[in-house]
Parts: sequence; C-alpha cells; structure tokens
Amino acid sequence: MQTRREKLGYGMTLLPPLEELIPSGHVLRNLDRVLDLSFIHAVVRDRYCQDNGRPSIDPEVVMRLFLIQALQGIRSVRELMNEVQVNLAYRWFIGYRVDEPLPDHSTLSRALDRFGDAVFDELFRRSVAQCRDSGLIEGRVLHLDATLIRADLDANRVDRLDSPDPDARFGRGPGNRKEPGYKQQTVADGKARVVVAVDVLPGNAHDHQRAVETVDQAMAHTGRKPEAVCADAAYANGPNAAAMEARGVRLVSPPRRIDRAGRCAGRFTTEDFVYDETGDVYVCPAAQTLTYMGTESTKKRRRRYRAPRSVCTVCQFRSRCTTSDRKTLQISPHYDSLKRLRADAKTDSFRKLYRARAPVIEGVFAEEKQWHGLRRAWRRGLSNMLIQSLLIAAVVNFKRLAALPPGFRFALNTVRSVIGSRFRALRRFLHVDIQNGERISGQLAGAE
Repeated sequence: MQTRREKLGYGMTLLPPLEELIPSGHVLRNLDRVLDLSFIHAVVRDRYCQDNGRPSIDPEVVMRLFLIQALQGIRSVRELMNEVQVNLAYRWFIGYRVDEPLPDHSTLSRALDRFGDAVFDELFRRSVAQCRDSGLIEGRVLHLDATLIRADLDANRVDRLDSPDPDARFGRGPGNRKEPGYKQQTVADGKARVVVAVDVLPGNAHDHQRAVETVDQAMAHTGRKPEAVCADAAYANGPNAAAMEARGVRLVSPPRRIDRAGRCAGRFTTEDFVYDETGDVYVCPAAQTLTYMGTESTKKRRRRYRAPRSVCTVCQFRSRCTTSDRKTLQISPHYDSLKRLRADAKTDSFRKLYRARAPVIEGVFAEEKQWHGLRRAWRRGLSNMLIQSLLIAAVVNFKRLAALPPGFRFALNTVRSVIGSRFRALRRFLHVDIQNGERISGQLAGAE
C-alpha cells in the first residue's frame, strides 16, 4: 500500500549519545583512534593570557576543526562551520553536543593567526614520528618534487603594491599555463608514501630551490640518512649533486642530456676536454692546452680556461669547437659531481629507482589535491599557505596510520622489545666472553 509521510514538525526528541550514532568504521572515528593532541595546550600556552580575559575556545577543538577542513578539503572557515553545524560526526569529533553552540568562524580565523605556522609544524612532525614508530617509514629511498598551488588572487594583481597577497607569484601550472600561486616542495618516503618534509615557496621559485634544505628536514624527521633521493630532471644540477654527495646520499635525478643534435650537431662539448689536475689545465681534442684564467666574481663562481688565439685560428677542429677566435671553457665548481651523476644515470639501478618515483610522489600530490584541498590556497600569505600544506600533509600521514590494524602498533613494539632485549643480552655475553679471553691470554703470557 502506498503511503505518504508527513513533514516533521517541531517536537521534542530524545537522542542517544553521539558516540552511538557514529559508525565504527567512520573516517573520523579511525582518525580519532590515532590522533594524539595532548601536546597542544603546552605548545600554545604563551599565545594566551593565563589569568585574565574571557575563556577561549579549547585549542584542541580549534586543531580538530582544522583537521576536519584538511580531511574533507573544505575551502573556507565559514563553510567549515556551516558543515559542522549539521554534521553529527563533526560534532562528535570536536566533542560538542548537538545543542551546544559552535564557535564563530571569525573566532576560528583569529585563533589561526594566533597559533602561527609553528604549531602546525609541530603537529606535522608528530605525525611523521608516529608513522616512524609504527613501522610505516623505511627511510631508505625518499622521493622529492614540487607542485604549484593556485593562489586566491586575480592574475592582474600579482606582485603589485596594492596586492591582497603580496607573497604570491606567477608559476607554471598544468599545461604550462602561468598562474599566480605558491610552490610546495614535498618529500615522501618510498615505503608507504608517508610525507616526511614540506616547504613552501613563492610560485616563481625554481623546483630545485631549497631542495637540499628540504631533504635535510626529512632526514631530521625520519632520524636516518637515506640511500637515495629520487627527483625529476629539474633537480639534476651540479650544486644538488655535490650537496647529496657530501651527505653520502645518491641523487637519482636524470641530468639534461648533452644534445649533439640541432644547433650543437657535430660540436665538441665540455666532456670532450680532458682535465689535467697536475697543471690545472684542460686538454682539447687537438691536444692543445687551455690554461686557467681566473674565477668569475658572480655567485656562480665558474672557473675560466682559455686556449691561445694563435693556436685556435689555425686549428683544423675550429669549426667543431668555437665560433670565436679562441676557445673558452667555463667550469662550474660542481662540474665533477655533475659528471658523476651523468655516469650514474646510465646504470640499471638508477633507472629502476627513478621508475618508482612517479607512483609515490605524484600519487601523494594527486591525493592531496583531489581529496584534501591542496589545489587552491585557502588563505593569503606565505605563512598561511605553509599552514595549509602542513595540515594536509599531517592528515595524509594520519590516514596511513589509521589504515593499520588496531593492534598492529602494539605488536610491532612488542617484537622490537623482544628483539632488543635479546640483542642486548647477546652483546653483554660477547663482552664478558671477550674480557675472559683477554684475562686468560694475559695469565698465559705471564706464565711464559
């Protein structure tokens, strides 16, 4: 029999506790299971007056609200609070009753300004530490890349004195389009795609800018030095190669091929000249020497080597060497590191590592942009963009943690404890055995 349900009117309804209304497998319930915000009150203590003024919103509630924003990719604080007003799961997550008035969106924005990016950086670092302690981070291979985030700004107001976002700059977005925005540098671990380092720069920064500092940040967060750092060709330059060599880390980034086609067809390249360390000279394919002529005063500090004019003007290889009256080489201080990188790029192990790069780091960027709102800036300014990036990266890491079985971390710690205790016992046994052996050897020597 067909029926019609009358529209509900006003009336008193007794609801069960919110705890009973949230499904056991709900994403916020899983997030709450791995979330530990007990540190937040101590971190923000100096940002509040402790003995005067009106009571504040609980800082942990503020952080939980912003985590909801990052998890669901909600663009504005106003929209966030509208969603929390009608969503029982959101209310449960922040600890508010159904009939309890929520904080105003403007209060939440002021709290964000009060916290600053340092508080969110602490949240992110703790998410990395939790992933590391849970065995989600291997730390052997790290993947590095940068992506452009569209600024909340009209293109005709970029880099102007009256710009509402003075930090935004033009960068190259999808399809090589120029867009006002910010460039986010990200490092992800190769095992479970855990984000281990984040940095934000204006949109016009080169992809490789501050790459070494971001890798150092990742090593500090993971507590170990990686065997390799994989990045695309934008990172394959002498300074990066030398910096990674100095750290004992293999840079897996394909260097620009020395192109012998086009306008360089048949021409000699720098690698056709052999360096003689004894005399600090380069020897050209015609067996003539190019002597050291000094170092550039610019920041590149390139060393210049030049052949005699009398030799070059009559050289049979001049057409393949230079269009000038004599050949000059400009050698970067990191040229040797770049040569070693080019040689390494021809190996099978290099190619195998590089093939694993895109699924990891590009997958992280796709996840952050598609589901968590990284495609466009929520607020204006470099610090606010960094807060957004840190929040989203922390949420990605918490999702990795939440996907683990509930008893996994306890079991892992138990195994580590057992292995550690047995290793310590073995080490003590070997130490005693060595001491006994030394004592017996000494007694035998004395008897002789």
